[in-house]
Amino acid sequence: MSEGITDRGYRLLGIASLKALAEAGSTDYVRWQNIKRGKARIGANEIEILGRVFPCYRWWLITGDVLPENGQTSPDYDEANRNLANPNAG
Repeated sequence: MSEGITDRGYRLLGIASLKALAEAGSTDYVRWQNIKRGKARIGANEIEILGRVFPCYRWWLITGDVLPENGQTSPDYDEANRNLANPNAG
C-alpha cells in the first residue's frame, strides 16, 4: 500500500519542532502535541503549516513525488544523498 498525504504529514511531524509548527500557523502547540501523540488527527490546515515549515518538502508532502531539479525533495531522498556523499558515516 502506498503512503498517503496524511502518512507523509506524520513523517514530517516526527522531525519537526512543535514550537516551530505552532509559530508557523494558527494551530497551537497543544494541538500539535495531541496530533503527535495520536490523540487528534492531522488536518488540511496542519498539512499547509508543515509545507510552510518544510518548503523543500512541499511537493513531496502533497504528491509523494520529488523534483530535485526544482529543489523539491523528501526526507528519504535527502538521507540517501547524505549517505552517498559520506558513505563511511553511520
